[in-house]
Order: sequence, then structure tokens, then C-alpha cells
Amino acid sequence: MEGSLCHEFQTDLPASDVWEVYGSLALGELVPQLLPQVLSKVELVEGDGGAGTVLRVTFPPTGTSGPASYKEKFTVIDNEKYIKEATVIEGGFLDLGFQKYIVRLEIVRQEDGTTIIK
Repeated sequence: MEGSLCHEFQTDLPASDVWEVYGSLALGELVPQLLPQVLSKVELVEGDGGAGTVLRVTFPPTGTSGPASYKEKFTVIDNEKYIKEATVIEGGFLDLGFQKYIVRLEIVRQEDGTTIIK
């Protein structure tokens, strides 16, 4: 079985400004601060933010039996097309039975100057 899920968010910010955050390690620092109910911590395990970088992502305690954390590895960083892909390499969704789990972020410039975050 295979599937995918996509969410889009439109912003008035220029794509290059959005990519400065989403394309860097800054996103891992911001999300726990802005959305602590989603992620409690993102730690750099190895790398410099480019392809091959490994992060440990920790969820906040929920009192349920779900995964507490996972490791992901950046497999694609395209600074021209504004695309970042990370593959879960340990824990998390793999512990729930997934054979493969990939998160893809794409920053899309619109002709009207707005930006879509996919």
C-alpha cells in the first residue's frame, strides 16, 4: 500500500525569504518555539543542513503509546527549485509499521508575487 498527503499554505512573503527559513536548520529551531504542541525538540545529529544532514525530532509527551521521537536524513536540498526532502531513518513512523516515510517541502513562487508552501 502506498499513499501521500499534501497541505498547501499561501503567504504574501517572497519565496526567497520563505526558503531562508524552510531551506535551513532554522526551521528546526523555530517549530518547537512556535508550535510546542507539535514538536518539543529538534536536535542536529550530524551535518551542516545540506543533503546527508541527520536530525532527531522529539514529540511532546502525550500520554499515549505513539512514538516519542525519530531520526530523519535530508536526502534532497535544492536551493534553486526550493525543495527539501527528508527520509525517516529510525523510529517514529517506521516503528508504526511504515516501510518508508518521506517529508517533502516545496516553496512555489506564484506569478502574483505570493508564495505557496507545500
